[in-house]
Amino acid sequence: MLAGLIVFACLALIIHQFISPIHFSLNAPGVRINPDQFLILVIVAFFIPALGEEFIFRGILLPRPQGWRQIWVTSLLSVAMFVLWHPLQVWIGLPTGQPIFLTPGFLILVAGLGLICTALTLRSGSLWPAVIVHWLVVVGWKAGTG
Repeated sequence: MLAGLIVFACLALIIHQFISPIHFSLNAPGVRINPDQFLILVIVAFFIPALGEEFIFRGILLPRPQGWRQIWVTSLLSVAMFVLWHPLQVWIGLPTGQPIFLTPGFLILVAGLGLICTALTLRSGSLWPAVIVHWLVVVGWKAGTG
């Protein structure tokens, strides 16, 4: 899991510096999230994006494949659906959809997170490492300070 987080952090830094400035916060620059907001964020982020999305995109869409070809096909399908889910939230008007979900830099990060979570699930045989990494990334992004 730590290796996955490090890879994601490097990808995020590269995108932020060279491709598109991504602000990893929903707060105004310089405004810190208060402890009550942070606790709510930690709890909600675990259930909504982390557990919910990982259950669908890695738990359901990534069955235990047999053979390397099936592993690649199901993995790529899982990641592609995960990436497409983010702009779809904006397009259909879900309250969780945010304009940043339509930006190329953010979608590259989503693809990177999807690949890391897929690899963690396949390597461990469990959904929990992907859920934890997804949760930590979301909490880090939303709790950050602009």
